[in-house]
Amino acid sequence: MKKTEKVTTDFKWNQIIGISAFENVTEFEDLPQGGPNEVNFLMVTKGEISCLVRKKASRYTERDMFVIHPFESWEVEIVQAVSGYLVSIDQDSLFKIVGENKKINESIKLTEDGLERLLSLLTESIEKYREYNNYQQIGFINNFIGVLSEENLFKEDTEVTDTLFDKVKRYIEEHYNEDLSLSFLAQKFGYNAKYFSTAFNKLFGVKLRTYINYIRVKKSLEIAKKIGGCYTIDEVIFCSGFNSRETYYRALKKYKQDIGSAQELVGGENGSRVKKQVAIVGYGNRGQVYGDYALDMPEEMEVIGVVDPNKYKQGIAKERYGLSDSQLFDSLEEFLKVHPKCDLVINATMDQLHYSTAIDILNAGYDMMLEKPIVNNTEELFEIERVAKQNNCKVFVCHVLRYAPYYRAIKDVINSGEIGEIMTIEMNEHVCTPHYLTSFDRGKWRSEDISGSGFLLAKCCHDLDLMCWLNSDTVPHKVASIGSRSQFVREKMPQGATEFCFDCPYERGCQYSAFRQYMDLKAMPFLVWDSFNKPYEEITDEEKIEFLRKDNYGRCAYIAGGNLLDRQSVVVTFENGSCCTFMLVGGSLKAERGIRIVGTHGEIEGKLSEEKFSLRKFDKNTFDGSVQIIDLKGDVLSTARINAHNGGDFAIMHDVIGYLNGIESPSISELENSIDGYLCVFAAEKARKEERIVKIDEIKDKNQ
Repeated sequence: MKKTEKVTTDFKWNQIIGISAFENVTEFEDLPQGGPNEVNFLMVTKGEISCLVRKKASRYTERDMFVIHPFESWEVEIVQAVSGYLVSIDQDSLFKIVGENKKINESIKLTEDGLERLLSLLTESIEKYREYNNYQQIGFINNFIGVLSEENLFKEDTEVTDTLFDKVKRYIEEHYNEDLSLSFLAQKFGYNAKYFSTAFNKLFGVKLRTYINYIRVKKSLEIAKKIGGCYTIDEVIFCSGFNSRETYYRALKKYKQDIGSAQELVGGENGSRVKKQVAIVGYGNRGQVYGDYALDMPEEMEVIGVVDPNKYKQGIAKERYGLSDSQLFDSLEEFLKVHPKCDLVINATMDQLHYSTAIDILNAGYDMMLEKPIVNNTEELFEIERVAKQNNCKVFVCHVLRYAPYYRAIKDVINSGEIGEIMTIEMNEHVCTPHYLTSFDRGKWRSEDISGSGFLLAKCCHDLDLMCWLNSDTVPHKVASIGSRSQFVREKMPQGATEFCFDCPYERGCQYSAFRQYMDLKAMPFLVWDSFNKPYEEITDEEKIEFLRKDNYGRCAYIAGGNLLDRQSVVVTFENGSCCTFMLVGGSLKAERGIRIVGTHGEIEGKLSEEKFSLRKFDKNTFDGSVQIIDLKGDVLSTARINAHNGGDFAIMHDVIGYLNGIESPSISELENSIDGYLCVFAAEKARKEERIVKIDEIKDKNQ
């Protein structure tokens, strides 16, 4: 077979696809030829050919597709003048998409619908494909294979091993509260859905859905028993993966033959939790996350109003929560004039708007949930506290990590006295490269001048809040800090690099490439593509490329206009003599939060990503103490949809709504018990800039 000509486009990316059409061909030599390193798909739309592959002959007529694998020995005889298409796809590129373990059938009989969809795709692409860039070519392959996968493209294994279904069983038990549909599981483990279902039934002796419901009911009863009745039945049902009471009760009846026992276990119908009505000011990502608790727990919370100047986001909220036009507001001023009755206002505006909006909301008499960071200076911090007290309003700060099962369990161990008095706390946060670039180098928080917040405040007020909350038997006394921006600076920019990644000669090999981050890795699309004002799944590759050619998200990371630090170290001493350190770095390969607490009788050490920590306690019979592993994986009461911040995003809404119903929470982040963490942040920035140790009293005395 002769090699198909490769075309280099203005984008400097090689072609990885080839598309040829042929009509009424009578001689083999006149058929288009694919390359030896490519998988070639020969589709017949008219006529007849005979193909001999590995000494096996087959005939192909209208709606047949013949798949020619690389380096295969094959022959073709044209029986009747033939028309059709040849699509050649680079083997490596194809298997990156479909997976190397997939086995492709040598021949496919297309349905009428499949043929029509392929013809539409090929007709549209045949004149344009030579100008396609890398992303457009990959998009074509995805569309092409997507149609064929529904047309029996892949072989079904004739046997399935017990080992594979051991993995399936383990996956179901670990992910019981996530999407476990037949289509999802079949695709995840690489099988046709019908075959997967049949094989599962054969090996387990029950249908897949029956088995999943069995696991979920079992987990629901474990959850109910573990949390001692403080959750409602609807919460337990939801957290165990069921979508409705009816489905749960049917499964439960099959499992226990006694529906009443479950209600007794989970604490009755709704306990003392009364539905609360909330309004959301600022319907960006965080506003949506908190507001969606109303979708997850509709009997606990209802969204009755949304404030956002962006009409597209108003439209999302209207559809999501079933709002009327009268419940949508362009400005906070407009909302306050109407003054709707509600139990809580969620203030999820940008950092620089927190102070002015918070004061107006509190003066209107509303209890408020305020997204972190509260503000960027002590004067406004104490003014918000004063106005809240003056109006008898509650203020909850969105320090969601306090509510995550991981940190709550650590707090429980400390409160129990098992490790004695805290001597030291060592904490760190590694902000991964995609997050740092998107938020703090190219994005909305890239500069203190733009957002009003430095790196420590914008990203890690969470962590210093945790430090003070975990060590709450005392208060912070002195703070020291050093840090710099040393990686994402013009001096590190490679010689010959361009302002935008689009036309940079280093683009394909650069770990900071905007195209790699936002098109290949699809990092944080809810931020990058937010200005398009449409679902990011609907944004075309062409639109994304044009956007990255001009927008700051497409600018070289070394000169994107950011002035935040990319590393910082903070040391805090407390009045009881305990000493705590925090290390922050932006641009690491793996995101991680680590912690080690040394007490007079024991120690705690762990990583948040592992959802477990070691508890080491004094033991007179061992040199370095006895060790217990506290595993919190089963305590993250969330589905994949609400798993952000290790369950904290879901848990904060649960606890705040409960608190408004009079239910106490050890994590509750009211303003008055959140101030110390901010004083540490402000003192750390002052210490870093002035190169000295700063006492917390210096920060307080100016404002009290």
